[in-house]
Amino acid sequence: MVRFFPKQRQLAVLVLGIATFAISGPSEADQLAELTRPIPGRPNRASSGLFDPESNRDAHHVRAGQRFLLADLEGPGEIRHLWFTIASRDRRYPRNLMLRVFYDGSQTPSVETPIGDFFAAGNGMRANVSTMPIEVSSYGRALNSYWRMPFGKRCQIEVHNQGPETMTVYFHCDWLKLDSIPDDIYYFHARYRQEYPAKPFSWYTIFEGEGEGHYVGTVFSSQNNLASWFGETDDRFYIDGEEVPSIVGTGTEDYFNDAWNLRLTSNLRVGTTICEPKGLERRITAYRWHIDDPIPFKRSLKVELERRSYVAVEDPKTGKMITYDFKYRPDDWSSVAFWYQRGIARILWSIPPAEARRLPEVWIEPSEMVDRARASEGMQPRRASNRTCNLKRYFYMRNDDIGSWVEFPVTIPNAGRYAVSVFQNLFKHHGVWKMTLQGTRSETIFSPGLDFWDYRLPQTENWPENFEHGTTLETKVGVHWIEPGDYWVRFECVGANPLTEHPETGAFGQGRSIGLDAICFRRLPIDDPYQWMQQYLEKEEALFAGYLAEATESVTILSRAVQQYHKDKGKYPDQLSDLAGTPYWSRDRIPLDPWQQPYHYRVPGIVHPWGFDLWSSHGCQRHPNGWIGNWKTPLSLLNESAEKDIVLEGEELHFVRASPGIKASPQPISTDNTAPSSNRKQLFIQLQKPGDRLDIGLPDSIPAGRYEVALFVITSWDYGICRWSFGGVPRTEPIDGHTQTIGMKSVPAGQVTLPEGTKILTVEAVGKSGYSTGYYAGLDAIVLRPVYSD
Repeated sequence: MVRFFPKQRQLAVLVLGIATFAISGPSEADQLAELTRPIPGRPNRASSGLFDPESNRDAHHVRAGQRFLLADLEGPGEIRHLWFTIASRDRRYPRNLMLRVFYDGSQTPSVETPIGDFFAAGNGMRANVSTMPIEVSSYGRALNSYWRMPFGKRCQIEVHNQGPETMTVYFHCDWLKLDSIPDDIYYFHARYRQEYPAKPFSWYTIFEGEGEGHYVGTVFSSQNNLASWFGETDDRFYIDGEEVPSIVGTGTEDYFNDAWNLRLTSNLRVGTTICEPKGLERRITAYRWHIDDPIPFKRSLKVELERRSYVAVEDPKTGKMITYDFKYRPDDWSSVAFWYQRGIARILWSIPPAEARRLPEVWIEPSEMVDRARASEGMQPRRASNRTCNLKRYFYMRNDDIGSWVEFPVTIPNAGRYAVSVFQNLFKHHGVWKMTLQGTRSETIFSPGLDFWDYRLPQTENWPENFEHGTTLETKVGVHWIEPGDYWVRFECVGANPLTEHPETGAFGQGRSIGLDAICFRRLPIDDPYQWMQQYLEKEEALFAGYLAEATESVTILSRAVQQYHKDKGKYPDQLSDLAGTPYWSRDRIPLDPWQQPYHYRVPGIVHPWGFDLWSSHGCQRHPNGWIGNWKTPLSLLNESAEKDIVLEGEELHFVRASPGIKASPQPISTDNTAPSSNRKQLFIQLQKPGDRLDIGLPDSIPAGRYEVALFVITSWDYGICRWSFGGVPRTEPIDGHTQTIGMKSVPAGQVTLPEGTKILTVEAVGKSGYSTGYYAGLDAIVLRPVYSD
């Protein structure tokens, strides 16, 4: 399977900051500087060829099921370069041929991965790649690795043909025989894993390892099983056993250093080598090399991808797509982790067999069916040479007439949803052909007109080869429900692209021939996406209800423990972990909440300024209104205050006087990050400049007396620095109301004596920070706590 894109050649000086990547030379040297110094060691090559000048038999023929030892190197040494090219009737050989590398006589492979995935093309596909450690050309067929692979005593490289057909393997291994290697050397590792399909309500693990080393790369592949965008998933790195990851990303395309979707690229450090359009069964492969930014670990490392994103399914009643936001997707995910570590890593997960690493497929090989194909009168199908097609051959039928046709037999063994692809050979003489599936009682139109003219001819990625052989391209023709049975795939000429050329006369618009490499029916794992989604939603509702109940119960129990601690010790614990291993919480740790985040704790609290706040962020730290806390939700400070406290909601108060042009009005408000606002409303005060004031009248019904006061103010990006006063007497230091997002904070205003009759709260603009865009202020609420004396 071929993917084309312009190959970007770049000259770059890449500084390798870790000595183990290059044994010869200091760690701060770049690769060009390495060439200015003596390189230790004796160069050697292990290859599939022999010094045999009268023979061109330079490849190994690895039979189905065979493990084949390519190289057995006596150390100490270091591999500097691996090269492969492979030919096989098995079109999924990149997934079916397993590459393994063993060090120092160990029976445990340190490299174990399908060869295609190792070279940054997943799902059994092929792609050109242009990076520092991996270079692939020839439509994904010339595979080069420049990963440094040191070893002490011995290195063995093998391939294991786990496919159904013989594979012809051409191979080079360029390595240095060394006198010694450093005692603290790190060995290169790479290992494949997959989840087909990805488990719902869980995260995908790319890597988990033990020991000391550093993580240096990821190749990630996905096959959509439902429509829409899969890539809102965040990357997470758990270093040395931490429960909460210290490295957290913002989305799949962000981890691969792209933005707003993925697109075909191949750069030194990051790229997307396979990137199909969004659809029901989109396939992608992306890579990221952590060469400049390796992830060191001393004891262990775990690397995960979150799995929630958008989902779209078709409503069978209306035919319209229904989109769901941030759901767990059931896509087929696979990956290869690349890392260096001290010694030989212990295997912590198994690799599925070959048949589980690919979807079931039915292939039509037209070049092998010339004698079985049916064609219209006068047509002469033939097999011809073509270096861009599989095994350098393809099906060709010379044609000048509209209405000419050719048919190929195919048997579909099982009913199901099939993604159908045709591997076109595009050429300047080829026409436009209608493609259908003919059954005994049905006809399915795959495409009303496939254009076989080579629109890629002016492009340079395969020039000048495509001038002679054309361009081979996989074209998807939809997802179709197909019942089991015998069928014919029919191509009928319906016209010609105006830019085609007649092969003899050269006349434009007269090229109507056809070239075919293959046709594929790929069985998709979900037969009814709509039904699957309904079952998923039921499970999600039950699961999240359990999460909610668990978090609510835990917050209640932990809050009781904090209260008892305060009762016994006369103070609140400084942090929640102070409870662990005590009579208040006998377990040795505070658990994470059901969303695998810590329970949060602060003292004094914002909601409870005379106490503490304790909450689960409900999986989303930026939406306080959804938090599960030691307060009633939605938050109303009236519910959180003591029996004799007086709670005044800001939006219910009225101003009695103000500086000229100053306004105040109730406003709905939704806070972010800090704490929920009371009743989700505030009194919005539009101060304009320093010195502006506004007097707020408090109800005359408040009894005269002395009160401990807490002001609950709103903060935002356009709020200024304000001072709050009672009866003209300042009761707070100037409060900077600027925050980058909307928040709420409580401010102690000390003790205030309120008189009989009129009671005034005044806010005055003092200034604004350099980050604020205005002088505004917001009052969420006031809590007055009576002070009693003897």
